[in-house]
Amino acid sequence: MRSHCPACGQDLEPYRADDAPAYFTILVVGHIVVPLVPAVETQFAPPYWVHMMLWPASVLALTLGMLQPVKGAIVGLQWVTGMHGFEQAKIDRAAR
Repeated sequence: MRSHCPACGQDLEPYRADDAPAYFTILVVGHIVVPLVPAVETQFAPPYWVHMMLWPASVLALTLGMLQPVKGAIVGLQWVTGMHGFEQAKIDRAAR
């Protein structure tokens, strides 16, 4: 994550998203991949080695692709709602 917001200059160093990005990434990736596995099996009936090559690679690519944007969204949500140290930023925005 960047140390400062490029648009407003907000210091982002002391703020953490903890385990929320990993949780939401697992939730979304699971909801994408789990229905696809039986759909591909019933539609195409590929051999098991195709499943073993396709699904771990798909899960890895989706997870790595989504983790950073989800983390940014969690920190952005904290900023908007004034959670976990962003209280002063919310007060400053309301004063404008």
